This record gives sequence, structure tokens and C-alpha cells, in this order.
Amino acid sequence: MIELDLERRNILKEVEALKYKKNQQSREVGESAKKGLDIRSQREEIRKADESILSLESKSQAIESELSSLLLFLPNLPDESVPVGLSEMDNILVREWGEIPSFTFTPKSHWELGVANRMIDFERGAKLGGNKFPLLTGSGAALSRKLGQFMLENAIQSGYMEINPPLIGKKEIFLGSGQLPKFEEDLYKIEGEESYLIPTAEVPLVNLYANEILSLAELPIKLTALTPCFRKEAGAAGKETRGLIRVHQFEKVELVRCTKPEESADALEAIVSDAEDILQKLQIPYRVVLLCTFDMTGFSTAKTYDLEIWFPSMQKYVEISSCSNCKDFQARRANIKYRDEKGQTAFVHTLNGSGLAVGRCFASLLENRQKEDGSIDIPDVLR
Repeated sequence: MIELDLERRNILKEVEALKYKKNQQSREVGESAKKGLDIRSQREEIRKADESILSLESKSQAIESELSSLLLFLPNLPDESVPVGLSEMDNILVREWGEIPSFTFTPKSHWELGVANRMIDFERGAKLGGNKFPLLTGSGAALSRKLGQFMLENAIQSGYMEINPPLIGKKEIFLGSGQLPKFEEDLYKIEGEESYLIPTAEVPLVNLYANEILSLAELPIKLTALTPCFRKEAGAAGKETRGLIRVHQFEKVELVRCTKPEESADALEAIVSDAEDILQKLQIPYRVVLLCTFDMTGFSTAKTYDLEIWFPSMQKYVEISSCSNCKDFQARRANIKYRDEKGQTAFVHTLNGSGLAVGRCFASLLENRQKEDGSIDIPDVLR
């Protein structure tokens, strides 16, 4: 990549030299013409210079196109505060909240409870959409709907503006948010079009102000959306992905912020707090983890906190929200700027987090609030 950039720079120098020489020759042609001299050979030299310039500029454009394609595969740089690690064991536990439930009986999994209470129908879901397209029925559908609405209303009360975005996005917004080109295999592409089903509302929300220059009065921007999300989840298998943990279609409330660069560190902590607030109101035990460089797999992120909720059936915590500061990485790709106090333009910082994934929250509620007879104690805030 460095060699390509050097080659491009050398070509540009050569083009500038040729243009300078051509300008001199043009002046000489004018003077010779005034004197009535033969200028055919001079015009021929100018013609050859034009051909060389066009050829070199074409080569430069090809190199720029190749460089742009390569740069799209370069991820964001980790923030200085991110711990360096060689495995997930190097993640840092920030805090824990809530008591892990202690049962006098053997707790069941959410998929067992869901089927027993006629809340989930995996077989009919597979009949309609295929594997990993679960069907929620009766009180299960109602609980999922209430959860989504509760999360969305909570975000709105915290100052986020609700957006109802398209569920299909153009290729350029996926490039802007960083899903393309690296994660294309996980996306559902629309046949015959340069568009995809959104894997998260982060994609349209981040791009809402693409190619715009925002005023200081507009910042900070806080956006939220409750949408279906579509992911192929290529290669996902095993007990830890059973039930509602990893599916191809699910609902999620997304939280997105655009801030001035100096405010993004505090904005990340605020997004984490917004997501925690929901879990505390639902009384779901969770922990907050700062991801190390090894585990920070998000392409666009500079720093990420994971919120993980407790699942009795697996006796472990499972991620329900990733809250990330992307700094100016997405803003550069989507060309989102603001005008500062001096009237100069700069790129905003973008942040995002799940607030929260409805399906996993649904599953955790079933497991953590189950009774010995198999019934579920629904939290007061959802009644």
C-alpha cells in the first residue's frame, strides 16, 4: 500500500512537471506565431505532452481506486485506554450488578421454557423462514413487543430522538458505517441490487447525516430506533447459540450519538449507562466488561464495552450490548463534519450501542425469573 502511494505521488510530480513545461511551450508557440515562424514542431511537442499527461492521470486514477479499495479493509485504531491482550481473558471486568438467582430446583433453558409455555415455536418458525427463524406466539409475542417498546420509550425519555429508518440500505451506507466490505458474508444482499437488509439500525442512523456539515447547535445528536435486524451469522453453531441467542432475524433498539471529538469519551460512558439503566429496571443480573485489543472484533470501533447478562442454563454471562466509540472513523467514511467555533470544519465522532437486543433480553428474563412449576415472573415495569 505504501509503495502504491509513493508511485501515485511520483506520477503526480511528473504530471505537474509536464504541465509546467507545456505552459512554457504554449507561450513560446504564441510568440513564434506572432513572428510568423513555423510552429508545427512546437505544436507536436505540446500534443505529445497532452498525451503523456492524460496517460499518467489515468494511471494515477487507477492507483487511487486501488488504494481506496485497500483502505476500506483497514480497521480503526484502538484507543490508548484499551488494554492490550492476547485472549478474552485479558478483558477487564469494570463492574457487576444484581444477584445471580439461586434456585432450589434445576433451572430450565429459555428454549425449554418458551416451548412449555407456548411462547416460542421453533418448528413452525423453521417451516416459515428456515433454521434460526424462531416464531414467537401468544404471550411470547406480547412479551417481546412490550420489551421492545419499553426499551424504546426508555431511550426517548433519556433524550434520544426516535427514527423509523428503512430496513434496506444502499451499499454506500454500509461502506460508511464499516459493515462493508469486510462483513459482506454476514449480510443479506438484495438480488440484482446494490443494497442489503440492515444487520443493525446503527447503519442507517450513523449515515443520517452523511455528506453534511452540522452546526455546533446541532451537537450532540442522540438517535434511537427499534428495528428488525437481519444477519446470516455464518458459522454460528453449538449450545451457546441455541434458542434465541443467535438467530437470523431479531429486534433491537439501537442508540447512536454524534459528538464533538473532545466529548466522545464521556458520551461512551453515557451510552453504557443508558443500556445499564434498562437492565436494572428489568432486574437482570449483568456485568460490564472493557474489551481488550484481541476481543475487540468490531471493525469500526476504537473502544468497546460489552454488557453481559446472566444465563442460568449455561452458568455464564452472554453479551447483550456492545457500546462503542468509533471516534472519527465512520465520520470520515460517511463524510460527516461539523463547523467549530472558528468556522472551520472537522469530522464528528460517532458512537453506538444496543439498548438492547430484545431476543436475548427475552431469553434471559425467562431463565432468571422462572419458577419451579415452569411459569415466569414478569417484571413489574412490563406489567
